[in-house]
Amino acid sequence: MTLLDTEIKHRRLAFGSCIKSLRLKANLSQEKLAQIAEIDRKSVSRIENGHLSPSMDILWAIADALKMDAYELLLPMAHGNLSRELELKRR
Repeated sequence: MTLLDTEIKHRRLAFGSCIKSLRLKANLSQEKLAQIAEIDRKSVSRIENGHLSPSMDILWAIADALKMDAYELLLPMAHGNLSRELELKRR
């Protein structure tokens, strides 16, 4: 695995962690978020677990379901606010 591949993996994990945190703050299950966003529940799971990078359409759908602007989903990553759990996974 190259350094770029490793960084992409970490970014996916960080983004997934942000989505999960926002979903839980909204008091939504994966199933309910998927239903509101009109996407597959497995896609929500794969995004949250860092196994899938969402398309822009899915990003917008998730943002709408969470009653946020799409850019707000990326803000925690832009400010470097990775959770302690993600930092441990990087090591």
